[in-house]
Amino acid sequence: MRSTMQGTPLTVASILRHGVEVHGDRRVITATGDGFRRSTYEQVGRRCGQLANALRRLGIAGDDRVATFQWNNQEHLEAYAAVPAMGAVLHTLNIRLSAEQIRFIAGHAEDKAVIVDSSLVPLLARVLPGLDTVKVVLVTGDDGDLAPLEGSGKAVLRYEDVLGAESPEFAWTDADEDAGAAMCYTSGTTGDPKGVVYSHRSLYLHSMAACTGNGLGIAEQDRILPIVPMFHANAWGLPYAALMAGAELLMPDRFMQAAPLARMVHTERPTVAGAVPTIWNDVLLHTDKDSGLDFSSLRLVVCGGSAVPRSLMEAFENRLGVTILQAWGMTETSPMASVARPAVTAGPADAWRMRATQGRPVCGVEMRIVGDDGTPQPRDGQAVGELEVRGPWVTGSYYQVDD
Repeated sequence: MRSTMQGTPLTVASILRHGVEVHGDRRVITATGDGFRRSTYEQVGRRCGQLANALRRLGIAGDDRVATFQWNNQEHLEAYAAVPAMGAVLHTLNIRLSAEQIRFIAGHAEDKAVIVDSSLVPLLARVLPGLDTVKVVLVTGDDGDLAPLEGSGKAVLRYEDVLGAESPEFAWTDADEDAGAAMCYTSGTTGDPKGVVYSHRSLYLHSMAACTGNGLGIAEQDRILPIVPMFHANAWGLPYAALMAGAELLMPDRFMQAAPLARMVHTERPTVAGAVPTIWNDVLLHTDKDSGLDFSSLRLVVCGGSAVPRSLMEAFENRLGVTILQAWGMTETSPMASVARPAVTAGPADAWRMRATQGRPVCGVEMRIVGDDGTPQPRDGQAVGELEVRGPWVTGSYYQVDD
């Protein structure tokens, strides 16, 4: 028997439409160093239309790759939404990689365009002449000199000038949900960095998982501070989950040091924030110098990337009244695979033991440990072996890698 359900595809375009149409008054707030600039999802949606029209006019078609070389800001969110929603593929370049690695990754992905923050122009200029497939560069922000990009053989344009010449109306059409929507490269393997291509379906389902109570519990009343870079495993899926749920986004831009981050929490009152343990340790140390900071708005701090010391979790709870939730994943798992939420029946000791682990798989992800001969090992908390993971947002291979 076949179901009677409609076969509506799960796509980034549908996330964008929902965020704009249902949660259009919710805000995106971006740090500027001396304040914040604010837009609504409705305004962001109009700019996404302008960006999509501009990219079409500049020759981006089909599944062409559009790279970003950006901080966490509104313009990066616009690319996150518009590029996949128009049917192209978003490729977030890691600004912290070596010039050699960036050249390899951009060439391997065959990026056709790059959207770069003006403050990062000097970094991009070092590698741009060697990016043979790149035809056009869009520069966001107005505080940078474009001279370093001259002579690269690429068309170099100001992002705002290009968007200003376009209509905000764009016919978002749902792509094949299994088509590539975005890609990230991981350097956590031997040899050259390897690409993971996320589908529209995988991004949609991962976003839904992040919104579940046993995931991250993202909801409309939240304001999310994604400190984890948007070039790192989709910023843990927080931007797409925010659009889906109608949660507001507080973007730190380049101001990701302890002092400005702590001040953002104090003044802009996020409810959820995500970063690696070293960031939170630095923030905690900063509160020793500025005891007047108020962190009470934070209902949850998501922490991953490396093991979270229990001492850090205890310090956040005892000194700031903030709960740290440890999660585990990889570029290959989109990245959320497990979350360290204790079972509801766990006593205090067992709850702390669970919180200090990488947690339990979120619904949709299956895990097992196998021995050297591939035999599944018992789930007894003692077995050692190789971890196998599968799920609808877990990659089955690397992009154009034979072995």
